[in-house]
Parts: sequence; structure tokens; C-alpha cells
Amino acid sequence: MKRALIVTLYNEANNVLRWWDCLAAQEILPDEIVLVDGGSTDGTWEQLQIFARQSRIPIKLKQQRCNIAEGRNLAIAMTDAEIIASNDAGSFPQKNWFEEITRPLIENHELDVVGGYSENLFENEFQKFLAPFEGQPAKPANPEEIYPSSRNVAFRRRAWAEVGGYPEWLTLTAEDALFNFGLHQIGRQFFYNPQAIVRWPARTNAAAYFKMLYLYGYGAAEARLYAPYFRNRILIACLPPLVLLSRWRWRHAIFRYRKNLASARGWLAGRLWGKCPPPDWKRINGVLLSPEAQKHFRSFCDFK
Repeated sequence: MKRALIVTLYNEANNVLRWWDCLAAQEILPDEIVLVDGGSTDGTWEQLQIFARQSRIPIKLKQQRCNIAEGRNLAIAMTDAEIIASNDAGSFPQKNWFEEITRPLIENHELDVVGGYSENLFENEFQKFLAPFEGQPAKPANPEEIYPSSRNVAFRRRAWAEVGGYPEWLTLTAEDALFNFGLHQIGRQFFYNPQAIVRWPARTNAAAYFKMLYLYGYGAAEARLYAPYFRNRILIACLPPLVLLSRWRWRHAIFRYRKNLASARGWLAGRLWGKCPPPDWKRINGVLLSPEAQKHFRSFCDFK
């Protein structure tokens, strides 16, 4: 069964060589790699061309201005593999990652999606400062709690098609969150493999960190996800003393307030100025579903 790795990237010159070394060290390599560059201007694209010439396995390259969802869908369309693994060039897979993220799909044909463990990486001084706030992601206890990042996921091609692919209408972020919610809604089977480990560096400075929070909030608002969480962030942004109710109290209170403010600003901006869902996307059980997913949602409900 053919297994492909898709990767989207944009201006990753600082990370792409380290990422490639991690990929080249994999114990089991993909049958094919598809790299979609979103229009890098920092030398990333030129470095990818060098990798393609040196690679032991086929690599397909494409450079096109696009958002993250468009890049992922384009990469999948460029391969005919039945099993698709996804990673980002800004993260670093462990040497057995590709084997572990795809193995459950080969061994169990009833599974549709496998999520791995994305470990936060704290290296420079600012990242070490972030460590107590970010910590490490919790490991899901059951399949209903598995919402893998697309830096560490594998899925069957048919599942991607049945959910309508990644939602290209989103401006930038939340594409993998809405993709996962859609797959859950149409009854696709998830599996969590903690042995599939990808290490993901935290943002290297405060400006990049707050920008990330803003963009996450913006994307979540467009996707109509996590509203209660962001309402709490807005409440704290409007009433700064509430930040003292946490277990940290006075410790780094200003920084914690700025975190909440960045998330709140992003979510409000997304609701006010973000894109509206296409008219043929319908909200079912609180989740926006594409026309393709709506068909399979009805089939899934009939089957149940």
C-alpha cells in the first residue's frame, strides 16, 4: 500500500535543513514525498530543489502562493498514495516517526486517521521562559478526544475526500482543526499512537508568540470553533484583574494578560473581518461541514 509524505512550508530557511536531516534519518522512508512551498523568499525553495536532487526517493516539488489548506490539498492531489502522512518543515520528526504514524493504518483497515504526539521543544531563553505556560500537550484518553495537528498525522485518502479536503476558504489557520472535526462528524475512526513523536519548537520571541496566538484566534473565529474558550479570553482582556485568579497570581501577570489579549484580539478580528463560510457549508452538531461531508454525515447517521 503506497505511503506518501506531504509537507507544506513557507520561509523556513532557519529550520528546513534540520528538518531534512530528521526526515533522511527515518528508519522507514515514504514511497514518495510531496513538498509545496507557499512562495518562500528566504532561500527555502532553492534548498528544497537541492534536497530533491539528492534524495533517494521520488520528490515532487511545487511552489505556489496559497494558504495552508490549499497547500495541503494541492500536495495530496499531486500523489496517488492511499495513505497520506503530513508534517511541517518547522517541526522535527523522530527517526521512527513515519513508520509509527502509518503502521496502524496498514495493520488495521478499519482505522481512518492516526494522530501522533507533538512534543513542545524549548531551546533558547525565551522558549525556556514559555515552558511553564505551554507545558506539554495532554495525551488523549479515547478516540473522541483525538484532534491531531497536521504536523503529525496520517490518514487514508478516501477519508480526506469524504470530508471535502482541508477547508481552503479559511484565511490561514484552523484548517486542521476543522478538518478533524469534520472527520469525527462523519464517523471516521481515529487512533492515537504516542510512539509517533514530532518535536515542535515554541516561538523564539515574544512578538512571534503573540502573533501566533492572534492568528490562532482569528482562524478559530472563522471556523466557528472554541467559542467558550475565546469568550473567557475576551473577559480577561476586558477585566485585567481576572488574570490574578490563576495559580500564578502575580508571577508574570503582565505577560499572561498579553497572552489573553492577543487571543481575544484575534478571535474578535476573525468574527468581525474574517471570511464567512461558503453558503453550501452547513453547521451540523455545532460543526461546519462541507457539501461532501454533509453527504457522508447523512450516510453515517443512517448506518447508526
